[in-house]
Amino acid sequence: MTQPAVHTVIQSLEREPLRNIVLLKHLEAYPDHTQVHHVVNGAGTATLVLLEVAASAYDSRTYPAATFAALISSDHPDLTRELLDAVPPDVGVVFKLSNDDDRDVVASQFSLARTTSVLSFTARSSRFASDDDVHLTVEPSETMYAFFASQDHTRDWLEPLLQTGRAFTCVLERNGQPLAACFAFENYRRVWEVGGVFTPPEHRGQGLAARVVRTALAELERRHLLPRYQVHEENVPSVRLAQSIGLDQFLQITHFLHTRGAAPR
Repeated sequence: MTQPAVHTVIQSLEREPLRNIVLLKHLEAYPDHTQVHHVVNGAGTATLVLLEVAASAYDSRTYPAATFAALISSDHPDLTRELLDAVPPDVGVVFKLSNDDDRDVVASQFSLARTTSVLSFTARSSRFASDDDVHLTVEPSETMYAFFASQDHTRDWLEPLLQTGRAFTCVLERNGQPLAACFAFENYRRVWEVGGVFTPPEHRGQGLAARVVRTALAELERRHLLPRYQVHEENVPSVRLAQSIGLDQFLQITHFLHTRGAAPR
């Protein structure tokens, strides 16, 4: 197992940016809080990113018993097995895995408890058109900011992205009142994520969320960007929305928690 320069690993991962989006965005967001391990042989390549959980607001809130988050992208179970030598066995670790083969390899050395799964969708073809009643803005209203904040997307995080051209919002209004809204932001370079989809309870069930999401996707296509739509498996309405508008699932990252002192199965 080797530890090459991070930029070399990033170049390798960027060959398939959607497949490796989770590793890429963590390497970019937390350069001082990640360790990178890389394996190359005749079976292909494999990469492990170890993130200090304390550096990530989401991970530290969700997995307070973990010291590291272990993100793996691997072409073969044997490569995955070799990467595990770099994972500390005596601390809490949340493994974020994209396939059953990797899960089986990790489970042979670590006791795992499944916690959640995150689905990622994209648009494989040109199929979206802007809705004439939906408009784009980089200056969302206070009501829109409140919509996003209700989903833990804070103004302190979103506003700088909007001001620097790394995000935009889409809103459908009636009589000056937002009926549905979403935003899109730079997730990693050309990969932009659509998120923050919100419709007030009294306006749900009318297909309004789908209209703002379609418009966001149309704008990303116009800019020649790669779209990503991410949703936790338990958010059934959002999963159905992605499926209903014709998005294709390209990735499923499942989280497994290993707690300190737990014995392997």
